[in-house]
Amino acid sequence: MPIVLATLATVGIAAMLWVGGHILLVGAEELGWAWPYDLVHHVEVAVHDATGALGGVLGWLTNTALSAVVGVVVGAVVVAVLHVVPKRGGKAAAH
Repeated sequence: MPIVLATLATVGIAAMLWVGGHILLVGAEELGWAWPYDLVHHVEVAVHDATGALGGVLGWLTNTALSAVVGVVVGAVVVAVLHVVPKRGGKAAAH
């Protein structure tokens, strides 16, 4: 059972990064900042056109992977900022 739970956790983390990154890309485009979404889309189309019969699957996988990269990068920036900004209250949390 621990192998199943570890696998489920890994798949869940990957899915959250993918979905979160895609939400950020689409949201940025809707707000008028279209270049990140356009970049991912153009790479997806290039992979689709270059790979023949597997183009649909490989294009989708490319979009998914790049969306996950966006999620990781934005998440890393948020974590870095939160580690630099001092905590309110002045005391470290007891663990």
